[in-house]
Amino acid sequence: MGKRTDLRLVGGKEPRQHMWEAVRANRAEFTSRQIAELSGQSDGSVKNYVRALNKAALIELVDGAGEFADHRWRLVRDEGAEHPRVTVSGKRSLNGAGLENLWRSLRIMGEMTAAQAAEMASIGDVKVSQAYAHNYFGSLVRAGYLVTSDYDFQGPQTYKLAPGVTAGPRHPIVQRTVSLQVFDQNMNKVVFSCVESGGVSGESSPSNDIQEQNSRLKKLLVEFVAAGKKGPSISLLQRTQLELA
Repeated sequence: MGKRTDLRLVGGKEPRQHMWEAVRANRAEFTSRQIAELSGQSDGSVKNYVRALNKAALIELVDGAGEFADHRWRLVRDEGAEHPRVTVSGKRSLNGAGLENLWRSLRIMGEMTAAQAAEMASIGDVKVSQAYAHNYFGSLVRAGYLVTSDYDFQGPQTYKLAPGVTAGPRHPIVQRTVSLQVFDQNMNKVVFSCVESGGVSGESSPSNDIQEQNSRLKKLLVEFVAAGKKGPSISLLQRTQLELA
């Protein structure tokens, strides 16, 4: 069965999503100037995306007369409602693919460990580590999206949606700002925020594994020191066990 061509995404949209919807709505013929007006995006951003779509063989040039903004194009390969993630050279971008796969896996399975989620999310060229899955799910636990099973030292904790939470198809974004924020693309709003540095990168693996691991270990050490005589919490013990595994 072919993809429906009338579908549109709801909730918060990236700039390229607005551009892509304008392209699909004018598939027979369009100019980058028209797409900029229809999508509400800058001329420069639209030109770059048009070039990327052309190099990815998703659109083709119909008439190249005049300025680039007035070149006429047409859509030759419609890939559905979600905008194609392509680089300026026309290659497919994997940025965010790991998070998408993790979120999709959790919605399908209902409850799973970080290891299970990482294995299920590692598809093709997308590789997701267990620590990365644990980091992402941990942020969603703090945001109230997920809950964990009780930790009994017999096995790893599992994650599942918190009671009453409606899981839309688009993954929540843990934003890298001065504050830790979780942005729900389906509701187009920040649903959780607290003062903390860090976040979860859109890449499936850190660019510098040693540096990233050292940073996490330092944070764990600070938590152990702060725990004092009361001793570490179950959550801290579980996260430390995962880090040292």
